[in-house]
Amino acid sequence: MARKQTLVLIVVAIALVGTIAAAVNRRNAARQPVATTAAPIPVPAAVMDDLASIPPAVWERAGTTGASRPTFVGSVGGSGAKPVVLYIGSLYCPYCAAARWSMITALARFGSFSGLTYSASSSVDVYPSTPTFSFHGGTYASQYIEFQSVELESDVQLPDGRYEPLQAPTAEQEALLERYDAPPYVDKANVGGIPFILIGGRYMWSGSPYSPAVLANQTQAAIAATLPTGSGDAARAILTNANQITATICAVDGNRPADVCAGAAIQQAVKALPDKAP
Repeated sequence: MARKQTLVLIVVAIALVGTIAAAVNRRNAARQPVATTAAPIPVPAAVMDDLASIPPAVWERAGTTGASRPTFVGSVGGSGAKPVVLYIGSLYCPYCAAARWSMITALARFGSFSGLTYSASSSVDVYPSTPTFSFHGGTYASQYIEFQSVELESDVQLPDGRYEPLQAPTAEQEALLERYDAPPYVDKANVGGIPFILIGGRYMWSGSPYSPAVLANQTQAAIAATLPTGSGDAARAILTNANQITATICAVDGNRPADVCAGAAIQQAVKALPDKAP
């Protein structure tokens, strides 16, 4: 009798352990993202070449007409260090997705990227699945400027609607975001908006430089292939805004390199840059 009771207790204990384990598994599953992303896909060399090999004549033809103008926020410090180009955004954000195209093509005129990967904005946000790239895990080298990028969140949405944290800004980067991504530089309704782009501590953008709609239903390779000729709505939006970014960099780095900064379109844009804060 005692033996039968022992066996019953063992069976009950095993069932209880199984029940607890199942509950733990369900709870852990509930904590998992509702969507997952595949392993990052490196940007092929041919696509990087399209992004970085835009002929001078195409840049000149693109100009800056219709480009988003930066806000003047201050003056460059006299430390002698290379000017910093700071980008803060998130992978889920379609406006960040659009901005990265112009940033990559502009920055490729001053240095070189490596390790960039394909990305797309959230499939459940406005302008869903906007094709783009990710700065996370990539590097940038330049003798003229320092590029700092912070991708705050991924494109993986959690059960509470938020997105999975990815990178945290440094205290200095956070301070710049809080100082300049706020009135009087942006409207109260847009405080803390992304993407946040600060160039040389002097020029700032908060929000997308153009509508992500022009990138819809296309692949990164297809869009990139239009850039060396400047053909199509996407190429025009990307290149005109990249020229505007280029002009701000030339304004803070001493107009270097000369073959980029001396162009007529860039010099015209430099002269038209704002020089007073709002």
